[in-house]
Amino acid sequence: MKRITLIFALVFAVHAIIPLANAQLRRANRALDNQNYEEAMSLAQELLADKPDDHKTWDLLARVHDAKANQSTLMGSMEEYLEHVKAMVDANMKVAELRPREAQNVMNRLQIFYYQTFNSGIEEFSNAQAVVDDEDLRTEHFRKSAKYFHASSVAVPDSSGPYINWAYALLGAGDSDQAIKPLNLALQYGGPDPEIYSYLARIYLTTEQADQAVGILEEATTEYPDNQELQNYLLNAYSETGQDERALQRYAEAVENNPNNQVYRYNYGSLLLQSDMFDEAIEQLQMAIDIDERYIDAYYNLGAAYINKANAVQQKITELDDDMRARRDEITDEEEGNILAEIDVLSEERRGLYEFSIVPLEDAKMYAEMEEGRSVMEICAALFQAYAQTNQMENAELVQECAGM
Repeated sequence: MKRITLIFALVFAVHAIIPLANAQLRRANRALDNQNYEEAMSLAQELLADKPDDHKTWDLLARVHDAKANQSTLMGSMEEYLEHVKAMVDANMKVAELRPREAQNVMNRLQIFYYQTFNSGIEEFSNAQAVVDDEDLRTEHFRKSAKYFHASSVAVPDSSGPYINWAYALLGAGDSDQAIKPLNLALQYGGPDPEIYSYLARIYLTTEQADQAVGILEEATTEYPDNQELQNYLLNAYSETGQDERALQRYAEAVENNPNNQVYRYNYGSLLLQSDMFDEAIEQLQMAIDIDERYIDAYYNLGAAYINKANAVQQKITELDDDMRARRDEITDEEEGNILAEIDVLSEERRGLYEFSIVPLEDAKMYAEMEEGRSVMEICAALFQAYAQTNQMENAELVQECAGM
């Protein structure tokens, strides 16, 4: 008889627990309805401590965090807002996990939340753009916009739109370093995009993160080999990280694999020029022009290659002359005559190189003047030097003004 009594007692105890749990859940829901969010949160957490797999309690917790998120925006605490959004999404995903038949409803709720926060982000972005004279207010709107787009990305993480707009809002607020994360996520979920690569490159290169720039730009230029802006950023990244040999090797291979790509030819030629490999640079830059006869930068760098080579020849002349003067009391007349003859030959070579520079520089100037807003000052300065060194003083005077002299 005692054993039977014990069994009945156990059954009674089990049946007694369920009403208590239901009662506490009802109390928590009433607290939420009455906007007593802390009480509702506390009761939900107590329930989950005893019964962590109860989908109804997780659903309640999701609604509490949603309400707390809305409250945070009213109080101007966007960091707290994001914390509640993340907790709300996690709780909803737990409901879908524990109650598969509710999964579609959960996804629908999150989709609605996504649209709401995305639209709020757009609204705040527009508010920021409308501000004219108050930089602090403008920044505040941009940062609030960023938080909303961040929130929409939490709700639907595989959509690239929120990441892109989140980053743009941060850039508008001047928080460029913080924009790196959403820009990378935009590439991850949305695929290659030249504008996003460009933004990332500029941020990395202006925040002393050139090592990071190299990797992303090698990826970018592989995707968009004809994008000159990205190619230029990559060259800058190589230069800032001291990877000149890597740069030369990369563009030598690029030219070999894509011989008709004028951008690769130009970049390879420009790198060779920076390394004082003038003849090789001239060859590549001329090929770039042969492919694209209106390639202004290639014309300019070709002219610069001839001028730089002429300057290198001038350096040899100066060294020979200085050495001859220093040893004048030691050398014979014959030796002096030989040195002077060598200087004459080098002087003719130098003049010839300056003459060779004129035609591509004139072409660069002509095509640059056809482009609206394109500066010709550097081109004119190089032309002035070439004209002066070849005793074409009238032509030198013609470009003096556009050279800024």
